[in-house]
Amino acid sequence: MNAWQSLIEAQHPRHGGVTTPALATGEHLAVILAEGEEAGDYLQGQLTVDLKAVDEGAHRAAMHLSLKGRGLVSLRIARVDGGYLLLVPNGQVDATIRCLEKYKLRAKVSFQPAPDTVVAQLAGGVDATLERAGLPAPAPGQAASRDGVTVLRYPHSDHALIVAAASLLSSHWQALSEERAVTDGAGARFQDLLAGEGWILPGAEDLFLPQVLNYDVLGGVSFKKGCYTGQEVVARMHFKGKLKQRMALFAYSGPELAAGQSLRNDQGRAVGEVVDSAPGQPSALMLAVVRLDHEGELWVDDTPLGAEPRALPYELPKPKA
Repeated sequence: MNAWQSLIEAQHPRHGGVTTPALATGEHLAVILAEGEEAGDYLQGQLTVDLKAVDEGAHRAAMHLSLKGRGLVSLRIARVDGGYLLLVPNGQVDATIRCLEKYKLRAKVSFQPAPDTVVAQLAGGVDATLERAGLPAPAPGQAASRDGVTVLRYPHSDHALIVAAASLLSSHWQALSEERAVTDGAGARFQDLLAGEGWILPGAEDLFLPQVLNYDVLGGVSFKKGCYTGQEVVARMHFKGKLKQRMALFAYSGPELAAGQSLRNDQGRAVGEVVDSAPGQPSALMLAVVRLDHEGELWVDDTPLGAEPRALPYELPKPKA
């Protein structure tokens, strides 16, 4: 057991989401570093996001798509000294690198896992805690680095991710955890659900257009930057098509659900798929892609979920007539 794991176990983090303010251990995320003189140009042609905003200090959700325009992997990207910081769901490092290297050929870019770099998540009261810990406090949607610590502020909610070497993050832990409930990776995912931030997880590959997961609202897909894998399908839907489904947030009763699991109405008709779910108080939460014309209960197999819609922290575009 390393020093970071020992620190976390000594905190006895609660399992699942709690009311804020909270500090969550970020074992649900892993880190990849993209480096090389052509890293930016190469990623610009592989990801849905426009890296111009990232190079100017923003961080963004992004996807790498199939030729059908559906997400194969997702990540959060920020600029750091020497390249780009990529946050991916834990367990998806190898799959993400395989996807990103698929068209690499002779491009001067490398993708390296960073297993000694860890993540923590703040929820609620972010500014005061970052100031107390002596860490940078970027504006919403922006990233900032100082002395080896990178902070990513969520764009639409009072959440932040803190990324650093395990030993360095450990040195800030006491200040970060003061007067906060400490939760685990499931607690961090619970807060991501509240923030309306959806990932492509195993079981949901090649299912969702980026705008179906609201990446058009979150700045995670560009319709103007030019070509990237799957771009034609995404642009055609944006300019000429009509979305029939969108990601929405629900409170529900029951166990955690698998990404990609089918959701049905009371007549057994498929009306959507699970994006992610997490336990918490007062109830579990679920992000799910659901048909816009669906009303009423959501079922998994023969079980009603008691699903109740919850508001997202951002406004969705009105459906096209």
